[in-house]
Amino acid sequence: MKRTLPPRVFEKSGTYWHVTAVGPKRVWKKLARVREGLPAMYAALAALTTADDLDDMMPKVIADWRKEVGAERGEKTRANDAYTTREIADAFAEFRARQVKPTDATAFLKQFKKTPRSFNLYRAMLMELMRYAEEKGHREPGTNPVASVKPLTIKARSRYLTDSEVRRIKVGAMYGGKGERQDTLNRSGPMLCALIDMAYLTGQRIGDLLTLEWSALGRDGIMFKQGKTGAKVLIEWTPKLTALVDRIKAIGRRHMRVVFTTQDAQPYTYSGAITAWKRALKRAGIEDAHFHDLRSKALTDKDRAEGMRAAQTMGGHTTQTQTAAYVRHKTAKKTGATR
Repeated sequence: MKRTLPPRVFEKSGTYWHVTAVGPKRVWKKLARVREGLPAMYAALAALTTADDLDDMMPKVIADWRKEVGAERGEKTRANDAYTTREIADAFAEFRARQVKPTDATAFLKQFKKTPRSFNLYRAMLMELMRYAEEKGHREPGTNPVASVKPLTIKARSRYLTDSEVRRIKVGAMYGGKGERQDTLNRSGPMLCALIDMAYLTGQRIGDLLTLEWSALGRDGIMFKQGKTGAKVLIEWTPKLTALVDRIKAIGRRHMRVVFTTQDAQPYTYSGAITAWKRALKRAGIEDAHFHDLRSKALTDKDRAEGMRAAQTMGGHTTQTQTAAYVRHKTAKKTGATR
């Protein structure tokens, strides 16, 4: 069934157009490419008209949310938001915000039942959009239709990267490339290896590593302000951490504001880093390894070497319970026999 578009909006040749009559002529004004999604179309339409009947249409609400709220979120989060909001905008294209019911939310989320993480991701986004709709007066307060939809239980990830696997991944980062021999040196390899080592030595999230500035490196160590929690964590200098920073300086991009940069002297983006990570995994022949597993490995090894309190401090967690849940099942506890 063809989607109903707002009045005077038409789809032609892969583009959304707003058409008005000026005497006997029709004036076509380009809004957005169809591939950019309905939020982009509604955002462009909002710039042309302030018609009340558009304000609470779901794609328009989503476009407003992305501009007002989403723009303040981190790069990784914005990348995820762009995809999830596009999917939601398409699914609820014909809905006004006040028309969305719990049954509608349930029907939309049903497709993700077999993938709990995706289910919870889309559920959280839809709930946030409905909260925003209430805030803007498009729904009655306390009527969020997603509140009654329970999140799915996610099985704790138990993947633990061994030292050998990390070494193999770094070899995969250093050698080979698309269409190249596997013994060919990859010019971007040294910086990716440095990013991997920094993730392990500091135990910080990739988002905080990619935004790390040279000014955060002080006499006592590296000061991280975690974007997710706002917690400040000072990772004190060790011989290996000092040597790592010297390696990064030797690459020759000290003039940049951020520590991790690409070959063309641009800040490493989340998508760029993850793409490079996945290529390294493929070359190394290692499966089911996420970059975030380096943080798990760091906190697990810290717990094993210095105890849970040290791991909690490194992770920037408020309680040891959070840290314990984070590192549990990663490695087996060791103990001797009874006799």
